[in-house]
This record gives sequence, structure tokens and C-alpha cells, in this order.
Amino acid sequence: LRTEAIVALDNGIYKIWFARNYKAHKPNTVLLDNALATMGAGLPSAMAAHLVHPDRPVISVCGDGGFMMNSQELETAVRLGMHITVVILRDDGYGMIRWKQANMGFTDFGLDYGNPDFVKYAEAYGANGHRVESAEGLLPLLEHCIKTSGVHVIDCPVDYSENDRILNSELRERALAV
Repeated sequence: LRTEAIVALDNGIYKIWFARNYKAHKPNTVLLDNALATMGAGLPSAMAAHLVHPDRPVISVCGDGGFMMNSQELETAVRLGMHITVVILRDDGYGMIRWKQANMGFTDFGLDYGNPDFVKYAEAYGANGHRVESAEGLLPLLEHCIKTSGVHVIDCPVDYSENDRILNSELRERALAV
């Protein structure tokens, strides 16, 4: 992303990886209300960022659970002629809660759900819907959305199965070894 691009993060398990791997080049280019773990803030935050900085690329990164909490705001973004890109990291479940419960030894219960077809969902609001078919396809699609005006929604399926091993088991072992 360009150095002046703004990324508005929702809350979800991906936030851990984003925080460790994304380099912000300027202040106020990564928006995240981290302390309260508010779900559903990614899309509205991106919309607000676009209103304040309409000349800068704005991307919202959301989990599917957080996105669905305020997804109706796609209508507002389309109606106002915004140029934003929403990346939905879809795992069909509440990944952050699953990770925390696994870390505490709790049984996985009630965390899976079905989602709409996000491409059709975006199109129903007049936005441009896209689906990533491979990891290699994400960057070219993201670049296309940033260059093409309008509201874009990217459905990006993810597999968080490695999170439990990496974040719970391996980190715990490393911490105990110190």
C-alpha cells in the first residue's frame, strides 16, 4: 500500500498477525480501537476515513463476524459515492473467541455460522463484489480495487487452523523455557 493509505481494522483473530506484520509509514494510517475489542467498527471507520481524506486509498479489513454487524452501511458508502475497499477475512466463525477459548482449555461451542455469498451481497447494495481464489490472487485484486473507483468488497477465505498451534502451544512452550 502507498504510505498515505489508510487501513481501518475491525477486531478479529487476524488482528494479531496484522499488528505484527503490517508497517504503518505515517501516523493515523492504521485505525483500530484495540482496547475495547469492538466488533463491527471496520467498515464505519473506513467510511469516516474516506470522508476526511477522500484523496487517499482507504481499506477496511474485517472478519466475517465483524463485517456482518454493520454490513448494511455498504448502502451508505455506495449512495455517497465513496471509494473504499473492504477485505472480508472469512472463516465462517468467531476465530478470536475460538482461539481464546482453546487457550483456556474450553470446548469449542457455538462459534460456527453460515455467511451469505459476499459477492452477491455486495452487488445487492450496488457495490463491486470480488472473491479471492488463491493467496497469489489477493495482491493483484487489491491493487485493482484501489485503482478502480467505487465500493469494493473482497471475500477472502482464510484457514486459522494453525493459530492454536502457533499462538497457544508454541508461544506457551517458549514462555516456559525462559
